[in-house]
Amino acid sequence: MMDRARMASLPIPKGAIEIKIAERDWGIERSYKTNKGTEICTPAPFYPSR
Repeated sequence: MMDRARMASLPIPKGAIEIKIAERDWGIERSYKTNKGTEICTPAPFYPSR
């Protein structure tokens, strides 16, 4: 049986610009800027599906 990963974080909203995904020691971090210039950084954990 093949293992798949599923994302446990919310999708990036429409209108986001400058999207970056970075691997960290603790997992994956994603950041993006809104069209108003605000920068948002969130962890994007992945859990294996069963």
